[in-house]
Amino acid sequence: MEQRNSLETKAEQTSWQGEPAVHFCAGGYEALMIPGVGANVIELKDTVRGLNLLRTPKDAESFKARPQVYGIPVLFPPNRIEDGTFEAAGKVYHFPVNEVNRNNHIHGFLHTRPWKVTKIGAVSKGIAEVEVTYKADSTSDFYNYFPHEFECKLLYRLSSAGLKQTISITNNSSSPMPMGLGYHTAFSVPFHPESTGEDYRMWVSVNERWELSERILPTGKRLPLTEKEMSYRNQGMPPLGDPIDKHYTVLPLNINGKEFHGAILEDTSKGLRLVYEVGKGFKHWMLWNMDGNSGFVCPEPQTWVVNAPNVKLPDEITGMKLLAPGETWEETCKIFVQEI
Repeated sequence: MEQRNSLETKAEQTSWQGEPAVHFCAGGYEALMIPGVGANVIELKDTVRGLNLLRTPKDAESFKARPQVYGIPVLFPPNRIEDGTFEAAGKVYHFPVNEVNRNNHIHGFLHTRPWKVTKIGAVSKGIAEVEVTYKADSTSDFYNYFPHEFECKLLYRLSSAGLKQTISITNNSSSPMPMGLGYHTAFSVPFHPESTGEDYRMWVSVNERWELSERILPTGKRLPLTEKEMSYRNQGMPPLGDPIDKHYTVLPLNINGKEFHGAILEDTSKGLRLVYEVGKGFKHWMLWNMDGNSGFVCPEPQTWVVNAPNVKLPDEITGMKLLAPGETWEETCKIFVQEI
C-alpha cells in the first residue's frame, strides 16, 4: 500500500474519441470519466497488476448508442417503470415509454445527460478527486414528466484503496420528490489479460429473488433462493455462460467474520478479487450479463425494487422513498482489488 501511495497522482481534463473527458490516477489505479454522457466512468484500471476492471466501449458511437452497458452508469430511476406511469405523494408521473416491446420506461435520464465538472485535482500525494454535478430545473428537457428541481453530485476519490464513489441528491423543489437510484455497473470478465471467463466466480449479497413477469416487472412475490442461486452466497457462481437477468433483495454476506454488502468477482487462476462494496442504502440487486457470453457482468445495486412506486408492498420492503423539500440523500460505493 505504501508503495502504491508513491505512484503518480493527477487529475486533468482531456478528451476521448473526440469527447471531453477527465483522466485521473492515484495509488496505482487509473480512471477515465465522460462528463458529457452521464458522467460515466468508462474505464478503471489497476495499473500495478495490469487489470482492466470495467467494460470500456471501443468507440464513442457504440458508447452513445447504449451508455447503460459500459462503465458505471447512473440510473435515476433505476430499471423499469410499468407503462412509464406511477403516482407518488398525490402526483401522477408519466415517463416516456422507451422499452416499447414491453411498454415500460427503462433506466431514467441521468445516464445520458451532460454533467458539469465542479471539482478536479490531487487532494494530496496518493489521492485524486473529481466531482461532477447535475442540476435540474424548470428548463430541463425532462421537467414536463419529472417536475422537480434537484441537484445530484458525484464525488469520485481515487487512491491506493481503489475508487470511492459518493453520490448525493438534494430535492430543491417545493414538493416531495420520488427518489430511486441505481448503478448499471459493468465489470469485465475476464479482467486479467491472461485469464478466461471460466476462471471466474461471483459472490453477491442476495437474499430472496423477486418473481418477475414477462415484462421483467416484479409480481410482488419473493421467492427463496434455489440451490444454484445459493452459490452467490457460498462457493460462488460463474458470471458467464448462462444468461442472467434476475432481481433480488439484499442480505449481507459474512466475509472473514465481517458483514459485507456488495459483490465480489474472483479470478481463481490468479488469486485476485475485484471487490464492489455498496452502501446499505442499496436494498436490491439486479444481476445481468446480457447473453452470458459478451465478456461482462453487471451486478447492479438499486435503492428501490424495479417499478417500486407501483409495487403494492410497504415502502420498507420496496425501498420506495420520497425526498422532502430541501432534503439530501447520500450513499457511497467502493471498487478495489485484493489478493486472496
